[in-house]
Amino acid sequence: MSAIIETLMQRAELTPDRIAFIGCSHSSDQVMRVSYAQLLEKVKDYASILESLQPQCIALRAENSLDWVIADLAAMYIKLPIVPIPMFFTAEQIRHTLDSAGVDLLLGDWPDTLSASLAQPLAVTIGSLDVWKICDVQPARLLPHSAKVTFTSGSTGTPKGVCLSSQHLATVSMTLKEAIATQAKCDTHLVLLPLSTLLENITGIYVPIMLGASSVVLRGEDVGLVGSSQFDAQRFAHALASYQPNSLVLTPALLMALIHVAKQDAALVASLVFVAVGGARVAPQLMQYAHAMHIPAFEGYGLSECGSVVSLNTPSQLKIGTCGRVLPHSKVMIAPDGEVLVKDNVALGYINQPFNEQWLATGDLGSLDEQGYLSITGRKKNQIITSFGRNVSPEWVESEAQIFAPLRTMVVVGEGQQHLTAVVDGSDQSLVLSAIEQLNQKLPDYANIGDVITVSDLRSYHHLFTSNGRPIRQAFESWLSDTNVPSSVQRISIAPMPIHS
Repeated sequence: MSAIIETLMQRAELTPDRIAFIGCSHSSDQVMRVSYAQLLEKVKDYASILESLQPQCIALRAENSLDWVIADLAAMYIKLPIVPIPMFFTAEQIRHTLDSAGVDLLLGDWPDTLSASLAQPLAVTIGSLDVWKICDVQPARLLPHSAKVTFTSGSTGTPKGVCLSSQHLATVSMTLKEAIATQAKCDTHLVLLPLSTLLENITGIYVPIMLGASSVVLRGEDVGLVGSSQFDAQRFAHALASYQPNSLVLTPALLMALIHVAKQDAALVASLVFVAVGGARVAPQLMQYAHAMHIPAFEGYGLSECGSVVSLNTPSQLKIGTCGRVLPHSKVMIAPDGEVLVKDNVALGYINQPFNEQWLATGDLGSLDEQGYLSITGRKKNQIITSFGRNVSPEWVESEAQIFAPLRTMVVVGEGQQHLTAVVDGSDQSLVLSAIEQLNQKLPDYANIGDVITVSDLRSYHHLFTSNGRPIRQAFESWLSDTNVPSSVQRISIAPMPIHS
């Protein structure tokens, strides 16, 4: 039995009345409080229904809710592989996910964009989640001992299924529990990211159970998260005021939103003791600013292939500008070309493709300092080589731009060019150019932005981004070389030819 389920059973016996989760069901707006004893009973009830349906693999596609939490734990309880599907996945990505994992049962919302002929609704619900029987199921190709298959959208937009065992999930959860418990008292966690995101799945469900804490699980819109890349700061502030959480997990963009909220009312962040930040490189100045605002923000690093978190800063081991020290469940080595290699607690593999190498090549570039702090500069495949032979990680430049409001949505390109080019979402060129000038003063000359392209509503060019908002850099290069770029796209050259010694 999974260590997570064993811990849940212990909590239900030793602290049966302690509140485990606070939130709404999938079909209701009424906030409920579920104790550890009640949670275990509900997990058993959901598990019994699932067992009676005899699926080989289930998918869960729904907004965050108590039903999501219980269904996820129920699958773990009966050792049934589960595939969380992000709500922002396209119809093509969903179909690929269902087929490649051999899913024969879907819980939650069948997407309107997929043909109804692909599934049949069953006359049964699991909690308030609808149940759909998938037609023409592909044979299961999951690796042995797969408990959870998490799909990453990747840079191409085609999801890759990472197979994780219950042991992987428990090991990461226990390590995080120990890292947090020795540093701060976290009694209440507020879930912000979709639970289909592996990091929030672990930190929003499993770690609170390990801690014996409470987790608040609300729909994304109720905490300010609208879709995959829009945010409502007012709703976010209301959730903070209502539940006064001790811990959060944020992306850099959400950290900026939290800083904005703290500026308006510092009392809203007073309850926080541990705010983990990950998902992309964070500018050191942004972290320093957060700490100046009394926001206890700690950057970490991880990837699905390693069960999420690999390294993490903590209150007692903090080095801003790094992703923290490597956690005990992992080992990290830097290859001669700068690529980060990880071993221990590495996933089983991708669907039908086990990992057989001793060290997992992450595809990320980074370094380890003498104190063991890990720094990440960018993706190996994204590295730009200018016509002067300088290597630049675009993610590094983009992260340094985060502190300038006009540059919050900026993509850097420039392979083989004399200058780097910044594609910026914005119509006010004077504001953009002023921010670029300030950014260039922070950067070494070889990483200066030489050309600026402003685009109104850049995110509306869907072919340039993956479904979860990451830039498809080759698509940007092709788009900018196209002679049919819309006239609303403005290019400004701001630098002479650079001369490097």
